[in-house]
Amino acid sequence: MSFLRQIKVEIKSILKSRFLLIIGILVIASSVLVPVMSFFVQKQSTGGGGVVRPLPIASPAYSVVDIGIAYPEMSGEEPIVVEDITILPDNPFYWQINGLMHEKESMELDKGRFSEIEVLDLALSLVDEEIKYYARFAQHITKHTDYRMELAWMGTQTIYEKFIYEHNDVPEDRLYEAVSYKMGLDPDSFKEKYISITPEQRLAALDKLEGNLNSIYKVVEDNDFPQYINLRIEQEKDRIADFEEQIAIHEESIIQNPSQEEGLSVVIEDLKRNIEIIETNTIPILQLRLERNIIPGEDTWENRALNEIEMNRNQLLYTEIISEEEFNKERHYVMQYGSYDKYVRAIQAQIDEYNTAIMIGERSLDEGKPDMRFVPEGSRNRTVEFLSYSIFVTLFAVLLGGWSIASEFQQGTIRLLMIRPKTRTKILMAKFIGALILSFAIYILGSLLNLISNGALFGFSDYAYPNYTISGDINFFAYYLPKLLACTVSIIFAFTVAFMLSVVIRNVAVAVAVPIACFIGCNIVLAAFTYSDAMNWVAYTPIPFVQISSFFTRNSMVSYIIQRGIPLSLPYGIMLLLVLSVICTFVSILNFKRRDITG
Repeated sequence: MSFLRQIKVEIKSILKSRFLLIIGILVIASSVLVPVMSFFVQKQSTGGGGVVRPLPIASPAYSVVDIGIAYPEMSGEEPIVVEDITILPDNPFYWQINGLMHEKESMELDKGRFSEIEVLDLALSLVDEEIKYYARFAQHITKHTDYRMELAWMGTQTIYEKFIYEHNDVPEDRLYEAVSYKMGLDPDSFKEKYISITPEQRLAALDKLEGNLNSIYKVVEDNDFPQYINLRIEQEKDRIADFEEQIAIHEESIIQNPSQEEGLSVVIEDLKRNIEIIETNTIPILQLRLERNIIPGEDTWENRALNEIEMNRNQLLYTEIISEEEFNKERHYVMQYGSYDKYVRAIQAQIDEYNTAIMIGERSLDEGKPDMRFVPEGSRNRTVEFLSYSIFVTLFAVLLGGWSIASEFQQGTIRLLMIRPKTRTKILMAKFIGALILSFAIYILGSLLNLISNGALFGFSDYAYPNYTISGDINFFAYYLPKLLACTVSIIFAFTVAFMLSVVIRNVAVAVAVPIACFIGCNIVLAAFTYSDAMNWVAYTPIPFVQISSFFTRNSMVSYIIQRGIPLSLPYGIMLLLVLSVICTFVSILNFKRRDITG
């Protein structure tokens, strides 16, 4: 009981130091200040305020082919008027239309760009069709995140093809010259697809293109999401048909030119992979969107989950473990990974990560409850990211550890301390435990205040959602608390090192400065060796583990090291730091017991 009273006395002694008390209060205050600042920054960045928009102006139209397009001054700030449609500068299609107008103006000024005036007129007509096409979208779409935006880019080819079929009575060479810079077709393919066809084929092609355009315009004008999905699926099926046609052409080329088989086979494999992506990923994702009414472009966790599923499925299709023979031929692989075993571990880790991400996305959608990775600005993510708060507490613990004993020696109060009827070990451990308890109290209190602040500012409801793992789902607090406790190991290690130096060196400045310098040095070494072979032995030192919070935060150096296949084990790191902490504590006790105090 007397030992506990001694610990209490030591805690009070620390709190009597105004400097240490102020530092401790500032460390705690930062746990609330950070979420408050984040809240106001986020509110300011997303906050509203009207946008002052200039009024449309009327300017005389000028064009070789008059389609009623009113051209403003080409400043990039004035509205554009196309067939009575006013397109404001903040419209997502404004700069596309503006660029086409610049393109058209350039053609009109540089008439020598084309071989004949008829070719120039055709090229200008095609640009006008494209301008009218985008203007029709701009009339109904005002946000860059609108899901219908995608249709605009996917329907451009339809505009070009429709133009060609409508003008295929023009001499072939002139028509090809007018449209080739837009489409990039070789003359033979152009002639085969658009010119050397029967009138019936031409009309059928035109009817199909008109139907496609009308379907696109209907979706845009009616904001018909189900029809959008159906249209997108049809577009993807058309892409599959196009890829299959290309595969057939390349396979025929191999038969005719066997010497080109190696290069063409690579192209064919890539086309087949594209087909597989569409069939197993793109179309199923579109169907899932329709089934669950998940509209693209909206800032929802469902969209983030779907996007991550789609991205990781694509990554899986392009990620494969090559044979050891192929590995040895690829010099950059050998330089990057060093050995085939490390390469296999690294790639397998990537594959496992992709599969885990897909599983988490699917589970979240099935349960209707988002994993924290799909709510990046939510309370859970902010709370976990704040585990890096342990760095500030670690520095405070170093200050306490370095000050505890060395200050007694420097001020001469150590002799008064020895008068007490306690053994040296009890005196030392009372100071040790008192300072460590205070460090833990600041860490726990700060983390708790941060958790509450995040909930108050960004929503307590986010804490109610589970996190998903391979084995199932886990309550957020069950997910968070082990990480919170793991970070205390960094605090313990830094404190015991500073405390040991305080006992051995008996100088506050040195006892505090050396651990801080080593902490900074560890981060520098880690950054220098992240992509080096030396990381293979650094992984077994305390260097990667002095900042355990980096194992739980996004885009840290530790995550890149693990992705390289380096065996960086957190349980090993925790055990290593705890063992070293015990050794430092033992050295402190041994030195304090044996050294001459009065000397």
